[in-house]
Amino acid sequence: MKKKKLTNKERDEAIAGLSNNDQILYNKILHIDNLLGLYLEYRKDTEDFGEFVKTRAEEFEKQQRSGDKKGA
Repeated sequence: MKKKKLTNKERDEAIAGLSNNDQILYNKILHIDNLLGLYLEYRKDTEDFGEFVKTRAEEFEKQQRSGDKKGA
């Protein structure tokens, strides 16, 4: 059974909906980032948190590299 081809209007509405959802998601991420920054500033943990993130990122990279070697 053939699928019905979308009309230009239906296609445009679908694209607009996806674009709107994309913008909503972007705004939520931006708000979470701002909220986390304010919380860290409030707790005076910005340096400790930065060091924690750096350590975790390095651990993640090591894990990824060891996983790549196993798959090769």
